[in-house]
Amino acid sequence: MIDALIVGAGPSGSYLGHLLAEKGFSVKILEEHREVGKPVECTGLVSERVFKMARSRSMVNTVSGANVFFPNGKSIHIAKGEKTIVMDRDRFDKDVAAMAIGSGSDFSVHAKAINVRTSTDESLVTYREDGEKKEISARVVIGADGINSVVRRDLFSSRPGRVISCYQVDSAAELEDQDSVNVYVGSDSSSGFFGWATPSGKITRIGVGSYHSPAYKYFLRINKKFGKDKILGINGGSIPVKYLKRTYTDRALLVGDAAGIVKPLSGGGIYTGMVSSTHAASAIESAFDAEDFSARKLSSYQKEWKRELGRELWFDGVVHKIFGGISDRKFNALYDVLSKPESIDIINGSGDIDYPSKVVVSLFLKRPGLVSRMLLMR
Repeated sequence: MIDALIVGAGPSGSYLGHLLAEKGFSVKILEEHREVGKPVECTGLVSERVFKMARSRSMVNTVSGANVFFPNGKSIHIAKGEKTIVMDRDRFDKDVAAMAIGSGSDFSVHAKAINVRTSTDESLVTYREDGEKKEISARVVIGADGINSVVRRDLFSSRPGRVISCYQVDSAAELEDQDSVNVYVGSDSSSGFFGWATPSGKITRIGVGSYHSPAYKYFLRINKKFGKDKILGINGGSIPVKYLKRTYTDRALLVGDAAGIVKPLSGGGIYTGMVSSTHAASAIESAFDAEDFSARKLSSYQKEWKRELGRELWFDGVVHKIFGGISDRKFNALYDVLSKPESIDIINGSGDIDYPSKVVVSLFLKRPGLVSRMLLMR
């Protein structure tokens, strides 16, 4: 029997494998696809905090600003001193997986979990590797297998309550401004979320997130600006933007997207997922020290990740629901306020890709007129 079995080799799963193996635990990671990092389902935009946790050479560009386009055709430009990294997500996932292997984790690709069950003595996972059905037992199992988590399905019987569907392409349309991401809001660009164009050198990642409506039709509208004959590849997927009420149970934890630990305002889950993995590693170590793998003992995991991220994710979720339901008229009214130099200065001074509530709170405190506008937004 191994100590920890991790289902899923995205950044959350591989980083957890790295942390546990470094602590001396026996770890096995199952990755259902034939290749780590594929298919790509991410824009690859992260803060420098992520690269302080993971050793990676996947950076392809850095940006420090954003051009936000409103329904009225006007835009505002925001910028901050701290750089945001645009990375090759495929390469990044491989680099974090290499960290896990380098620390001593056992790794299997093309190994898809079929079902998961637990008893008082073990967690047992049935999986299929290269067509062969196998079973493995572990002291604890961790679901890092994304929005369609098998671990969550079998042991938690719940799903994230709010899901954004995304459609994204790699385009040969090269953005002139390589230092800024384009963001598109309004009913012509998305339903309940936003569209984007992220500069990555010669390639631009163009995409849309949408709630309760197909993302593809909005993508077609945005992509008219860039040209359909320039598409080099298509990717996408679904993003959970509401975390589960419970992310632990007997002999099992959920991390990252599998638990819905994702930023609701941006859909970014790499930083939050890796943070959740640091707390999972601590909770698992404590469980081994006590020889107690009960839900009661593992509940410390949720207490700690929520202590660091819970308030931010809750607040962002509230703001996301408000912005997700406002009309184009209200978006344009919001432009009138946000385009003022004093508003731009507040945004530039408090912007943080990992903690966007800082911007919202600063704007509310220093531009109180925004509060009444937001409360009336529909």
